[in-house]
Amino acid sequence: MNTLGIDTLQKERAQLQEDFNKLGVQVKQVETDLGQMKANLNAINGALQEVNKLIGLVEIKKPKDLTKKEK
Repeated sequence: MNTLGIDTLQKERAQLQEDFNKLGVQVKQVETDLGQMKANLNAINGALQEVNKLIGLVEIKKPKDLTKKEK
């Protein structure tokens, strides 16, 4: 007859606690990575806005028709 003893339960609890702690560390790492990815996303968005602004400035300043000769 196989019985469930206190030693078995304590080992199971220790294993569950270890798994819980490992998963907690992984969750914290994912949160850190997510924060960094959001920061990178914002930086790229800022760069896009700046390039779009510069493109707009170039389009405003270029001559309307380069094929006509100046008199």
